[in-house]
Amino acid sequence: MDHTDTGFVGLERALMVQAKTLDRLTKEQTEAQKKLKDPALESDKKTFLKAQLPKMEAEIKKLKESLTELLQEDELDPRGEYFVMASKLIK
Repeated sequence: MDHTDTGFVGLERALMVQAKTLDRLTKEQTEAQKKLKDPALESDKKTFLKAQLPKMEAEIKKLKESLTELLQEDELDPRGEYFVMASKLIK
């Protein structure tokens, strides 16, 4: 199911989108760091990854700060799937 079809609105939708984005970015960052250690990887790709890692780290930091603020909202259900996911991701 696509995240645009889930019917979330307002804060729940913002939480869902940011949690999924943070999850994806942290996985991409981990993968990029693994690729940098691969001796078979071409130097051009390593240069590209080295340039992208700081951007990823900055975006991850920004998303964690935003999610921390969102999780403090009273309107969100702390038992919700994305609330739990976001809580785990910001730790």
